[in-house]
Amino acid sequence: MPLNLDCDLVGHPTFTFSLSKEAQVFASEILDDTFSLKLSIDLGPEGGHLASLHGPPDLVELFSTLQLQVRCDIVADGYNVLDQDALDTPEVSSESRGKLLEALDLCDGDRVLDLMCGSGTTSQVLLEYAEESAIGISLSMCDTHYSQLRRIDPKVREGAVDITLGDARALPYETESFDVVLLKMGLHEVPQLDQPLVMREVFRILKKGGRFIIWQLLPTTGVWQDVFTDIVRKTSMLARCESQAFNRYFPRDDQLTWLFKNAGFAEYEQIFKVDFSYSTRARLDAELAGDSSKLEILNNFARDRAPQEVRDSALWRDTGEDILLKVPACIYRTYKPL
Repeated sequence: MPLNLDCDLVGHPTFTFSLSKEAQVFASEILDDTFSLKLSIDLGPEGGHLASLHGPPDLVELFSTLQLQVRCDIVADGYNVLDQDALDTPEVSSESRGKLLEALDLCDGDRVLDLMCGSGTTSQVLLEYAEESAIGISLSMCDTHYSQLRRIDPKVREGAVDITLGDARALPYETESFDVVLLKMGLHEVPQLDQPLVMREVFRILKKGGRFIIWQLLPTTGVWQDVFTDIVRKTSMLARCESQAFNRYFPRDDQLTWLFKNAGFAEYEQIFKVDFSYSTRARLDAELAGDSSKLEILNNFARDRAPQEVRDSALWRDTGEDILLKVPACIYRTYKPL
């Protein structure tokens, strides 16, 4: 549950979070499986932060009767200290830019949401294309991290109709309000148990017939998924980005298929696929503050974590100082049924 608490934070953000598996089993004995808890953070009269927990009355009453405590640990999200996105995600090359725009199929008058927009690099591509094509779009931008939104380029900020601090698991938008929703390299930023919430929220805010485009790293097998996720999490821990280490979960292709169907999307298609190379050496300056001893720790962790079948595959290359890991980066498109 990453929070950027800043004294000039505007509004009163609410974050949806998941109970542990044990707590879910306990709570499900008295409630159905649709319950959720929300923690709101408000600014107090003297600039302090006031936390309030919200949830179904039966659940809150049960917690009170049994004198149970709900503990929420606020951890460092890392974006407030890093100079760039910690994952160093696939850049929008000329080829991928074309495929992305093909998937978006932007039309004049479209209301578009760049969900989990980060510092706005993808929004810039959309605005530039709209200008080149002489079409008018209404672009909204939304991200959980205030420190990311503060880095948006002034020209992009001027071109967007609104920039919102919001959680993808509980979006602050009206039902059926967007023609297009784009989620580039953001789904893995929330825990596995919360990823269905993100997809359902996207389904909710899309108009009937609206397009949902997701660009995501998708490990090919369960073994490779576990290895890659653990190495990325270890990198985040070394960089002191706790929320990324705790929360990140990279779904497989078959899991993404399930997420589409579970949210209500019936049909989907793969528009683009390319191998993305994750370099541990590239983490040195991006996340490890130039500390070569941390890079050595990361590389040794990766070697110990990866079984022989992974290290013998074409997905792995170890040069001594650098370990390169290949993971497919895919663009999918689906529609909300009419």
